[in-house]
Amino acid sequence: MDIREEISNNRKKRVEREGYGLSITIPEKREAPLIDFSKGPFVICEVKRGSPSKGHFAKELDEVEQATKYWDSGVKHVSILTEEDYFYGSLQDLINIKKRCPTLSVLRKDFLLDLTDVETSYLCGADAYLLITSLLDRDLLYSMYWRGKELGMTPLVEVHDKDDVEKVRELRPSIIGINSRDLKNFTIDPLRPLKIRSYIDWECDIIYESGISSKEDGEFARDSNFSGVLVGEWAVKKESLPGELVSVFEKSRVYNPWERLFNSYKENRPFIKICGLTNKEDVDLAVDLGANLLGFILAESPRKVEIDFIKTQIIDKRILKVGVVVLSKGEKLSDDIKQLVYDGYLDFIQYHGDETLKECINNGVPFYKAISIKNRESLNKMNSYGPVVLLDSFSASKRGGTGKSIDRKLTAIARNNPNLWLAGGLNTENISSVLEEFKPEFIDVSSGLELYPGKKSKEKMIKFFKELI
Repeated sequence: MDIREEISNNRKKRVEREGYGLSITIPEKREAPLIDFSKGPFVICEVKRGSPSKGHFAKELDEVEQATKYWDSGVKHVSILTEEDYFYGSLQDLINIKKRCPTLSVLRKDFLLDLTDVETSYLCGADAYLLITSLLDRDLLYSMYWRGKELGMTPLVEVHDKDDVEKVRELRPSIIGINSRDLKNFTIDPLRPLKIRSYIDWECDIIYESGISSKEDGEFARDSNFSGVLVGEWAVKKESLPGELVSVFEKSRVYNPWERLFNSYKENRPFIKICGLTNKEDVDLAVDLGANLLGFILAESPRKVEIDFIKTQIIDKRILKVGVVVLSKGEKLSDDIKQLVYDGYLDFIQYHGDETLKECINNGVPFYKAISIKNRESLNKMNSYGPVVLLDSFSASKRGGTGKSIDRKLTAIARNNPNLWLAGGLNTENISSVLEEFKPEFIDVSSGLELYPGKKSKEKMIKFFKELI
């Protein structure tokens, strides 16, 4: 049984024994005014004492004091976890907060299971309520959705995969939450919301849920075109974060290539980056064959290209361009390369040197980090460089382009992480077995498709893409 079902079944049994209020008496009528939850920007901060994955992290939290802090920070939307046994909340928290903070727009977050749960939420003062799509059959979900609407509340419909999106397609909810946390095992995948969102094709507000621990995380969500964020643990732990997130969503989004990349997401096919491109013939072939990203080396290498070459490449805007750099610790990205990003000639910078996460962020352009995998210890860096890292083989003399593969035992360990972005030694002979065994989300190939450094083989390129079908 997964954790989500365990919590849901436990709550169902308690309701059968104790009633819908569990430890409290449900009011006979609603006293609190209804506050519209449907207006953004959506910085939704949680009143949260703990979780199944973290246990108690704020055992003595006073719910009214915490909600008041959020209001003072400029937060207008608050989520209240009312589940008692795993999240240590209560419907009493909801009643107390709405009594003392009547102008806050409040979401009841719980594992709601039927129409009475919706009506109970209304009576206790909720302005909005969470519907977890995967827990409810279609007819019940729709009934709970419309019952809340009849009462004047706002349903926040949470989806976790493509099947969830299909289940609610006819309903077309106006506000959808996509959780970066897998409720089956409570692991975080920062890119999960972008993958799931690619299946949503109607106009709605989409909230990025969980995994938000910093201002930069909020900027990532905003610039990826999410309407807001729902943040729990770190809103409680980091007092400055709610105000920082409010300021983030008061500003206009800036261009973020992550959104464009995941608009082309396909569940059973990896993103394909052809790297080390040095001539128009190879660029055009990569585009024609269906590459998602094109890589241009801007570091010392037999495959290095000049800035002017990149500027001459007029490429379909659906295909992203990546500039690969190798910087020493403390070295800044050159203004000329930054300008390539600002002017739209490049979408990402791939850092392949000794750059720290802070240095990558401070350069102020969209990026991801490549790391060289030598041993199990080097795999520990996978969670240290933002939402994803590209794994490449280790070489004492080169950063990339070695034609060497990562030890398959190490790749198998890395596969346990949410996203596997893989480079190093990929070619026409091994790509099928790599895809079958490791199911990478992203593959980066360069020397494995070459006639010689800097020149691709047309035959190898065609064969490689055929192996991906």
